[in-house]
Amino acid sequence: MGVIFSALDCLVPTKRTRASAQASTPPTSSPQVSELLTILLTTPTVPEIHKSTSELIHPTGWTDYLARGLLSGLVNAIEQHASMAQAATEALRRASEEAFEFAQEHPVYTTILALGVLVALMPWVLEVLGFAELGPVEGSFAAWWQSRYAGYVPKGSLFGFFQRLGMVWH
Repeated sequence: MGVIFSALDCLVPTKRTRASAQASTPPTSSPQVSELLTILLTTPTVPEIHKSTSELIHPTGWTDYLARGLLSGLVNAIEQHASMAQAATEALRRASEEAFEFAQEHPVYTTILALGVLVALMPWVLEVLGFAELGPVEGSFAAWWQSRYAGYVPKGSLFGFFQRLGMVWH
């Protein structure tokens, strides 16, 4: 399942401020989204899901807001291991298998996606390690590492490389 969430992280922009992320996340409490989630998670067969969803929403009634709310609700249900009907459980199992098969059949593409995730996470990782914009953060791993050089950091060292990234990549 981690592969699915990693792929979603690559496709969904995550570099937002906390306020804008909360403002743009569609609520799953809207009546249509709640009904759709209930249908998807509790209806036992795929034909019944098709029938129920088409009765609830006309094919041209799908809006971006509705789709985002539904996706958000499904992600929450999967992360919280919510109980699901047979159709939803089977769909999740098949999607997980397909994701793993894709990774095995296309290792280069999967590596590119993984590198994209690493690039997106790199500023955060540098900050956590203590490589800040104004230099190593006191008491951090970066400060400890710098102290090993006894005040002299050689030009071209790995520490210097990470510190430069921390200073310019934020």
